[in-house]
Amino acid sequence: MENVGKLLAIIPARKGSKGVIRKNIRTIGGVPLFVHTVRAVQDSRCADLIVISSDDPEICAWAESHGIKFLWRDPELATSETTISEVALSVISELSWQGNVGVFQPTSPLRSGLSIKNAYHDFIQSAATTLGSVIKESHLFWFSADGDPEFAKPMFKERVNRQYSSQAIYKETGAIQFSTSEHLVAMREIVSSNHKLFVLPSAESEDIDEVSDFRAVQQIFDRGLVVFRFEANKVVGTGHMYHCLQLAEGLDHHEIVFLLRNCDEFAVDLLRDRGWNFHVEVDLDSDLSKMPNCDKKVIVNDVLDTEVDEILVERLHGFKIVNIEDLGPGAEFADAVINALYSKGPTTSSVVTLLGAKYATLRSEFLDLPKKDVRERITKILISFGGTDPAELTKRIAKLLVELIGVEITAVLGIGAADIEPIEGVRIVRNIQNMAVEISRSDLVITAAGRTVFEAAAAATPVLSIAQNVREATHSHLSMASGVIYLGVGGLVTDAEIIDAVKMLDQDYKLRLELSERLLLLTDGKGAQRVCDFIDGLMRAGA
Repeated sequence: MENVGKLLAIIPARKGSKGVIRKNIRTIGGVPLFVHTVRAVQDSRCADLIVISSDDPEICAWAESHGIKFLWRDPELATSETTISEVALSVISELSWQGNVGVFQPTSPLRSGLSIKNAYHDFIQSAATTLGSVIKESHLFWFSADGDPEFAKPMFKERVNRQYSSQAIYKETGAIQFSTSEHLVAMREIVSSNHKLFVLPSAESEDIDEVSDFRAVQQIFDRGLVVFRFEANKVVGTGHMYHCLQLAEGLDHHEIVFLLRNCDEFAVDLLRDRGWNFHVEVDLDSDLSKMPNCDKKVIVNDVLDTEVDEILVERLHGFKIVNIEDLGPGAEFADAVINALYSKGPTTSSVVTLLGAKYATLRSEFLDLPKKDVRERITKILISFGGTDPAELTKRIAKLLVELIGVEITAVLGIGAADIEPIEGVRIVRNIQNMAVEISRSDLVITAAGRTVFEAAAAATPVLSIAQNVREATHSHLSMASGVIYLGVGGLVTDAEIIDAVKMLDQDYKLRLELSERLLLLTDGKGAQRVCDFIDGLMRAGA
């Protein structure tokens, strides 16, 4: 037998709240919490009449200004002990309503109009007198009749991976509730013995009871699209790729897509292995048109210098634009430029420029490292020149230093670097799993002028830096003031200069101690979080 008749939609939105003060009027996703439920009911096109029941003047004023009927709720029906059934009964009594009744609590702002429509269709097509929304729980539950965990019993037959368990427990939500008015009046309860369950999609299952729930739902409303566009090949190295990966992990509450411009196959392999969504750039305009549709979106260009036309293409597709280490003409048209390695940025006043080592990103392995033990003499040297080392400086320096007596030398090859033939007395390794351990155990790091310097700084390990190209030589942290001994551009630095510098550092314990202390001041490990927070803010402003 079908439940025919008109539908009264009741939205209970009282002023008070236990878990979150003035919860229903709090702004989430740009509007008060209860408004999301009003809009979902309107979108469902199921209700013949929508009524807000409230004791809050602000909520009632909003309803009046938007043409929504409201009923003032008496104080005795606005306490935390008042049931939804009692509120619904008061409304149908005041309206003398006969027909179907729906109650939609504002604490479920993610519930969609389509779900309301589908649930109501199920209700009117069934013989049920009431219907309520539930979410499916796949965790392993234990039950105790008296609340004592000592006597709890498992509510499952066997221990299986909970993501694939066929057993289910359904948790009731206040998102959608239907009843006939006859049942409500007769039984004074919105759940009957002939009750039907409607399973909400998991994306609509959040229910706000506590402040933490509110924050979690706010994050969902703030969710947008972040496109990381980077280059990674044997010429430019892998620094851009790893930088974007680090930021992506801090921003994965948004939808993340990588756009690979001029990348070698190792970049594709790495992203596929880690499970990230990516596209290989062919035509920027066409590639961006294929991105997920989203109102809020940011593109991060980590491709060094950009041109004006590519930035304008991104802006035409509705992106907010953040450029990394960009000294090109396109930087003048971005929303923001983040230069952790440089002391200058765009000249255009409308571009937000974030400069310096405080924006240097460090992988989690470099955070909270133990205090550095600076030894009297150098016993361990680490050589590393990035992901590709196009000038093969690793091999050159390893061969130079192998004659140093009593020194353990480790040469680290990046993902795209050429192989090195075995060198007696040198440990050659590739793709180190934990670079922080290698750097921390070393007395000296010989590296390029890029992000490895920041990694060494986090470990307070003295650094001898040789730039791989002229651009690297302009990085702002290459100075004694930062704790870095800088020799110059690789091709211009002689073998004698390298050997003399290592010997000098070996013999000058006080200098290495001072360098170690200065390096610790170079970065505080919060750079990635600062960048992610900035992008989050830009995302919210882009709504």
